[in-house]
Parts: sequence; C-alpha cells; structure tokens
Amino acid sequence: MKKFIFFTAHGVFFTFGVIQFLIRGVNSERAHQALIYLFCATGGYFNDWCSRIMSIWHKPLEQMNKIGMIGDMGGAFGDVALRQLQEKGYIVFENALPSDVCDRLMNFALTTPANIRAMDGEEKPLTPREAIYSAEKPEAIRYDYKSSDLLLNPDVQNIMADQSILALAEAYLQARPKLDVVSMWWHTRFHSRGDSEAAQFYHFDMDRVKWLKVFIYLTDVGPNDDPHAFIAGSHRSGVIPQHFLNKGYKRLMDDEVFSHFGEKSEVKIAAPRGTVLIEDTRGFHKGSPVSGNPRLLLQMQLSNSLFGVSYPKAILPSQKTPALAAQLTRIADVYEAYL
Repeated sequence: MKKFIFFTAHGVFFTFGVIQFLIRGVNSERAHQALIYLFCATGGYFNDWCSRIMSIWHKPLEQMNKIGMIGDMGGAFGDVALRQLQEKGYIVFENALPSDVCDRLMNFALTTPANIRAMDGEEKPLTPREAIYSAEKPEAIRYDYKSSDLLLNPDVQNIMADQSILALAEAYLQARPKLDVVSMWWHTRFHSRGDSEAAQFYHFDMDRVKWLKVFIYLTDVGPNDDPHAFIAGSHRSGVIPQHFLNKGYKRLMDDEVFSHFGEKSEVKIAAPRGTVLIEDTRGFHKGSPVSGNPRLLLQMQLSNSLFGVSYPKAILPSQKTPALAAQLTRIADVYEAYL
C-alpha cells in the first residue's frame, strides 16, 4: 500500500511538472525527482512509455543528407550502428574527428581557463575556481570548460551541426533530437582514488526521459590509461536489478556491479584521439580514475525532450560557422536550449 501511495504521488508530481514545462518551458526539481523515482520503480519501463508518446508527434529532421564525421547514417552502415546502440547501448567510431581539429581543440584546452571541480570531501565554492590546466601541476581531478567558451569555438559549432550524429540520434530516440549539453573536461592524475564528483564510480544518468551522449576523445586513451567503462546492455529496461534501483542515484563500487553483471560485461573503451563514442548512459558507466595519461573529452547530449533537470543557460554567439548557421535555418528547434 505504501509503495502504491508513493508511486501515485510521484506520478502526480511528474504530471504537473510536464504541464508546467509545456506551458511555461520551466523544469521543476520535484518533477525531475519524480522522473528518477518512476524510472527506478518501473525498471525503466516508465521512460519507454513516455518516449513512445513523444514519438507520436515526431517531426523528422529536414537534413540534406545524413553524412558526417561518423559516416553515412542514411544507409546500411547506419542501420548497423543503430542496432548496436539498441542492443549494447554504445558504439565506437575510431578516428572520426580529423587530426587538425583535435589539434585546435587541444590548443583551446591548454590556453582557456577552466573551472576546477570540487572533489569528494571538499565544500563546493559559491564561485567556481578557475585555472588553466597544467599537466605538470594539476590542482584537482577534473577541470570543466565553460559552455559559453565552448559555444564560441568554430570547431565545436561544426561538431554541433554534424548531420550524421543528428541522424543517428534521431533514429535511436525515435524523435527530433534536442541538443542540450555541450561540455569539455580534463580528468587528471591528481590522485588515483575514485571520486564521485568526477563520476568515477559506476552510476546511471537520468537528466532526461531518453537521450544519447556523444563523447569525443581528444587525447589517446590506451588500455593502461584507465579508459571509460560501460556495462554492455545495462541500458535496457528490466536489466538493472531492483535492489540497485532501490538505491536511486547512489554510486556503486565495481564489486557490487560485477556481483550481478559479471566482469565480462564491462567494456573498457580504449581508443585513439579523434574517436567518437556514442552511448546511452542510462546504462551503468564510469570514468575510471586516471593513473596513466590524463584524458581530455568533448561531450554533447541529444535528448528527445528538454523536460527533466535544469541546466545553467548558455546562448549561442552571433558569430556562427556556415555549417551551424545552415542547421539553424532548417532545424532551429534542435538547438533551442541555446537560443
């Protein structure tokens, strides 16, 4: 009875949150917490139901083609990529980003101030502490670059406009994608202990109803560099055991995860710089503590709706690359989070 009351109450909070979002375009923390609860209570099936409803009103993207940095998503290759995403929850495209683009983004990361993220046990400052990353003397585990700086970068703008990534996201989400996260960070060798603030323990994400994350490696990540790890297939509804979901957003240790899924289910994604990893982070994943070379990653998120958590607002600058300007002319609503 108690569980039924809780489920009903969260269903009401979720419904009112959706109505508020549709009328005012505003997300509430109570509605977001309700989404997390309903995901955990149903093993993910609630999100699947919501996504099917969203797909009814889906208006396809108006793109000239579906070719871009990860290949041609309009033919057989795209079908294979989609099936792997659906079955395993991730797909890797090695050497997708050209070397000269990687060089320019690395130069950006070495010359642009980043926010130093507070680590476990540290109090988060009211104003983020900024510093230029130094490989010789890192000051913390993670450095985060500001969205406003990233949106000014021409290479980042061109990646945001990539037609192949948008096409694969649309096929997976079964909805017109919304780009709502653009971020970049360093993971450093500050110390070898795992840190939950740096997402270095196993966890699932739940900021939206359905989404994909695009990780772009801007440094080589070898097998001895503690690469990103994912539990293959754990993104599917009904796969994560209920005793894990009952813990909610709590980070899990490796042995807890392996006790259910087994060590062989863990995929460690070592790959050269320029690699694009696309992942449904509803599945268990983590960024392993760095004991080898430091890692620089660029990330985008594409969702089937902007309903969920509220992110700090960032605005696209007036100066845009031709590729992004063309996309804004055709499909501006994909970028509405930044308009």
